[in-house]
Amino acid sequence: MKRKHLFTYFGLAIVIVASLIIYSCQKENSGIDKSANQIEQSFIDLQLEKRIIAFRDKIDLIRENPTLKSGSDPMDVDSAVWYIEAASNLTYGDASFETEEFIVDSAFIEVPVTNGQILWADVQVAYDQVIDSLAEYNANITANEKQLIVADISLKESNDNSATFKVTSGFGTDGATDYVNDYPWYWGWELGRCDGSGLGVGKDAADKIAQLAKYNISVPIGNSYYTDVVFEEVYGCYYTNNNGDCLIFEDFQEYTLNHQCLSTTEISFYKNGLITVGNILKPTSSHSVLNYFLEDLTAYPLCGPDLHDCWYMIHHAIITYGIWHTSSDPPNEL
Repeated sequence: MKRKHLFTYFGLAIVIVASLIIYSCQKENSGIDKSANQIEQSFIDLQLEKRIIAFRDKIDLIRENPTLKSGSDPMDVDSAVWYIEAASNLTYGDASFETEEFIVDSAFIEVPVTNGQILWADVQVAYDQVIDSLAEYNANITANEKQLIVADISLKESNDNSATFKVTSGFGTDGATDYVNDYPWYWGWELGRCDGSGLGVGKDAADKIAQLAKYNISVPIGNSYYTDVVFEEVYGCYYTNNNGDCLIFEDFQEYTLNHQCLSTTEISFYKNGLITVGNILKPTSSHSVLNYFLEDLTAYPLCGPDLHDCWYMIHHAIITYGIWHTSSDPPNEL
């Protein structure tokens, strides 16, 4: 399992450019301390819920009364982002939903800006657009059971006249999940199991490792939702253990490509490595892991003075975090 760190210094830059799924959204912590005891947490969550509901009620009031004077009141852009996200999750998200698959989708919306702030009337329109996007994502999922787990709203860019919000959703779906692994799998390329059976094509070790890691995620009990959603990502052998072993898979080959077969022991090692990296990248002690996503990436540079074929092959991890809170009501349907 020990790998040369070629990717850390050279291949990483190649893969970052080549990757089609790169995103990292982060917002400031709301200041809620989930390390407090249960009585204090319940009180804090109750006060937080009141704040979010007050925001949602004002949105409803402005929608129903478009000429209301308060619609022209300003709100800071960062506050609008936080409250739109929090209200979306409180109203429609369910942090307690146990999921077999975590489906991610995203869209962008443009919001008018006036003197560096957003008018409440425009906040209302932005919130409705976010909910419409989530409802569209939900309608496109064909699973028997599906549930919004988390919505992330992030500010991508802004100028004097407008702000661009990115809406990223994470939906959970039902399905039978095998939480054990009794077979070796090819490292990537959806090549399936490498035990000679020919089974598992369409999946690979990256899928199996992420699936096994997700089994270790603690799911809140009862009505609950997330705020302060953060995505972190890492490529290949960026982190190692004390023996120099890569915590996330990385391989380099040249001249002839041989897809590496990961044994059950290696898959278990990389599963534990992914969980370790998840703990390392945790934004704050208040955040919890929501999801592990792992994909295979390959770079194809020419190597050496003779420009012979070589391949950098890695796993790319995207880990989702959020701060979970208890809620007084179950989520609404989208």
